[in-house]
Amino acid sequence: MANVKSMAVPLRLNSKIGIAAAVLFVYVSICAVCLSVVDLNGASFTSLRSGSGYISISLLISVVLYGYVQLFWKRTKWVEGLSFSLVIPCGLFVFAFIQTYKGGWWFKSYGDGGALSTAINESKPFTRWLLGTTAMIDFYGLLNHFVISISSQKFVPIASATIMCASTVAIARHYGSKAFVVFPLTSPIWLAFSLGYDEYYPFVAGLFLLLALWIFSDEDIEASNFLFVVAGLLPALYVGFVPLTLFVWMKLFSKATSFRSRLFGMSVSVLAYFIAIEIGWPVGHSNYLALLTDDMNLGDFGSHNYQGTSMSDKSPFYSLSSAFSSFHIRDLVFVGVFAGGIATIALIFLVGMNLRLGSVKAKYTPNGLKRMVSLPFVFVAWNLLYMFFMIPKLGPKADIDLFFSSNLVIAIWAGILLERIFELRKTGERAKAIMLGVVVSLNGPIAATLIIYGFKS
Repeated sequence: MANVKSMAVPLRLNSKIGIAAAVLFVYVSICAVCLSVVDLNGASFTSLRSGSGYISISLLISVVLYGYVQLFWKRTKWVEGLSFSLVIPCGLFVFAFIQTYKGGWWFKSYGDGGALSTAINESKPFTRWLLGTTAMIDFYGLLNHFVISISSQKFVPIASATIMCASTVAIARHYGSKAFVVFPLTSPIWLAFSLGYDEYYPFVAGLFLLLALWIFSDEDIEASNFLFVVAGLLPALYVGFVPLTLFVWMKLFSKATSFRSRLFGMSVSVLAYFIAIEIGWPVGHSNYLALLTDDMNLGDFGSHNYQGTSMSDKSPFYSLSSAFSSFHIRDLVFVGVFAGGIATIALIFLVGMNLRLGSVKAKYTPNGLKRMVSLPFVFVAWNLLYMFFMIPKLGPKADIDLFFSSNLVIAIWAGILLERIFELRKTGERAKAIMLGVVVSLNGPIAATLIIYGFKS
């Protein structure tokens, strides 16, 4: 027996050394890939504009991310269910506030940068973001008239950082330290949104993630009129949420079993949508819908690099031949890696591990989550199809935030698969925290590239 115990010690040591070597290899590989696309001169601080500066900031972000994950297991005493992980989102908000206050551009923004602040400054709601821009225009006016004078260029980053901070804290408090929560909250695109991102997406990303987690869960929530109203307001909040409304309906229909209650719920949603349009667009819904089609940039109009690639002149999606082209596959990999981060990279490995361990069986389903069939499966499939077929009109780099929803869903999916492995192996909480922290820390170089440096043109 003594010999067996003495042999177990070096075996465990060798296993740890092997894991550490594998993690180091993956980290170095990620750094090498990032260095091939990163713009080292894109950093705001000259001291960081070098290879050594990039490696240093990547390591720093990795250490912070590892510590962030550990804080999910440290509960506060003053608020039930709240962990010390709130320190990080609050810290990101402080950085965003200081950046905006000093008028700097320390952190990168992509997409339609400046479009939202222009709409607010001119008091002109944007059709794609109707309800959100209307609310922000009103709030911005009240703020400037009664509280403090602030430019719309400074208002948007501070407001987006505030919303992201509140969303992160609320989601972390509700769902806790599960991998399917930690992965999306530590994804590069989520971190970018949290640092004063000058775009509309940070204002709706938290709501999307909350609803996405609810769609995956088995939470016992009654199909109330309030939830049907929320479903109806989603397309008015962001026109890209039309499919999300359908999934919310399907989730609610599992509680509202009679045809009459379902029809009534849908009627409530439709009524809420039209009321939102009438309030946000006083000219009327007919005028709104006419302008919406122009603002949606359908087809390949106005996108020189993508002319001839769309399904039709009224479609925002690639044709089949274009979707399976080599240039598009390359763009997909780029978006998946630099927006989704390690969760996207690890997805294939996690799927393989689950298949090998047999965790696709219902008895290995994590507590509180449905098996990956029916509604959650269709939800994942839709988001993968959206990412695969949607045309990034500004290119995969400038339009990388367009796919935030798909990347968050992939992160949730990867987290569910990892939780299944934890359950099957009966992994302890301390080991979970360490393993999850190590995996998340691999996002360091990716986040540094996306947020601090940007990409080569």
